[in-house]
Amino acid sequence: MNSIPISATRPSTSIRVAQVVGLTASAYLAGSIGSISWQSVPALMDAPAPLLAKQWKKIFDQGKVAAPPMAVISAAIFGGLAYREPVGSSNFNLYTAAALLVPSIVPYTVFLMSTVNSKLQEKASSLASASLTDTAVESGAAEGETAHELLEKWATLNLGRSLLPLIGTLAAGWAIVDKFEVLGLGASLKLGADRMG
Repeated sequence: MNSIPISATRPSTSIRVAQVVGLTASAYLAGSIGSISWQSVPALMDAPAPLLAKQWKKIFDQGKVAAPPMAVISAAIFGGLAYREPVGSSNFNLYTAAALLVPSIVPYTVFLMSTVNSKLQEKASSLASASLTDTAVESGAAEGETAHELLEKWATLNLGRSLLPLIGTLAAGWAIVDKFEVLGLGASLKLGADRMG
């Protein structure tokens, strides 16, 4: 059997910096989006509707400022890394997938979340003058249209959105570790009977 080389040419410092920045930005983006659904939303669900709506709006406004630029930065870096690879190679395909997946949070938000986003923004606006502790302010709301019910829908969609940069991060990470160096020794891994010498 043949040996499998486990060393590769060391990438330049600029490539390594790009890889680290791209991975960090996309991983942070996936984590920050996902953490809202599994950490922030459960806390918001304990709040009365006026407070819930106000806090959700703050989270939403901060997210729409921070998330798109991070997605664009990651996509640009992964696109640049793909450009350096031979077309059709596995690393080209992985970097390209990452460059497409990470910024796809924007169309996902526009096409899948805009309705619930609009309804929650309307709630935040209509409940802005209500007492933050008023638990009965939505007593006449239609089924499925309370702030709490809308937030549940939003959290599920948001969790789905977090998977896009997560999968993009994993794809780029795989492309990065596909080429690696072991202590600069040029070692090789022997398989089968060859491993015995």
